[in-house]
Amino acid sequence: MPWLPYHHDWRLAYQTALGLRVHWFGRYAGTPDWKVEPSRLAADMISFFFVERNQCWVIVNGHRQTLKRGDFLVVRGGDEFSYGHDPARPHVSLSASLALEQGGMANALLCRKFSRRYSWSNPDEYVAEFEKVMAAMAGTAPGRDLEIAGALLQWLAYMMNHLRPVMDRAFIEERSVVDKVLLAETWANARLGGVITLAEWARAVGLNAVYFGRVFKRETGLRPMEWLNQRRLQMACQHLASTSKTVSEIAENCGFASPFYFSRVFRRHFGQSPLTYRKTQL
Repeated sequence: MPWLPYHHDWRLAYQTALGLRVHWFGRYAGTPDWKVEPSRLAADMISFFFVERNQCWVIVNGHRQTLKRGDFLVVRGGDEFSYGHDPARPHVSLSASLALEQGGMANALLCRKFSRRYSWSNPDEYVAEFEKVMAAMAGTAPGRDLEIAGALLQWLAYMMNHLRPVMDRAFIEERSVVDKVLLAETWANARLGGVITLAEWARAVGLNAVYFGRVFKRETGLRPMEWLNQRRLQMACQHLASTSKTVSEIAENCGFASPFYFSRVFRRHFGQSPLTYRKTQL
């Protein structure tokens, strides 16, 4: 029988990994008593607010604005906001709060530089696109979840193509630093039994030692060597509880310079000697 290629050997046409989280999406207000008390948007979310009819006011981070029909407001994670309108002329709005998970980012929309406020040139067109999502959400067909996801992505694509927010370089650089810290943790975890110097560790992720120490503590709450000692002690606890290795062997396997230093660090961290810890586990 001749050899046949598997279909995954064929050239890849397209691949992506996306996730959607939606906290609210719909048409709101329309009643005299409508208002939104002072609130704070979750750090990993973004909110889009569109005035469909009449007008309202909003206070974002202490700044008050009046929004009229066709105005489009962007509220980012961490922003403080409140809304209200004239009870005699209630407004109607289309509002959404969501996160687009992509490439390890909890919300890829937050890496875009949106203006606070836009004015939609064709309000009816925006309303029509928004209502496609609401129609999908109201559906009951077996493929409802896929229809909702597809409609949301189409609406997001329509909105992004209209607003064209550029990438926020500061956010990308910050994300790059976080990724380097995660890489540093992975690199060190694979070498706990060996000698790790701060300079070598920093060089492994492309940072200088001083900057590496600063950002590592900012992201983990521990200085690099403190974090390293904790991981080594965790590994030592596993050896003590599940093997018959001697304290000297465990100290060497876990990257400590000597069994005496290992015992001193262990006692300072856990309040008991390695052998006492082993007895309690047994």
